[in-house]
Amino acid sequence: MLTLNVFLSEIKERDDRDRNRAVAPLVPAADALVLDSTELNIEQVIEKALQYAREKLAVA
Repeated sequence: MLTLNVFLSEIKERDDRDRNRAVAPLVPAADALVLDSTELNIEQVIEKALQYAREKLAVA
């Protein structure tokens, strides 16, 4: 039976492999903007994304 702890451990292992592989590692681009949505609800996430987009467009 797959427990939550085993499931989370397997996801972490997969993510570590993906980040550290020699060819095409999965990492954010150097100029990527990371939106941490951990403590945000969906409306806040959308508003933050729109804010970033507006700021980027204003600079361009």
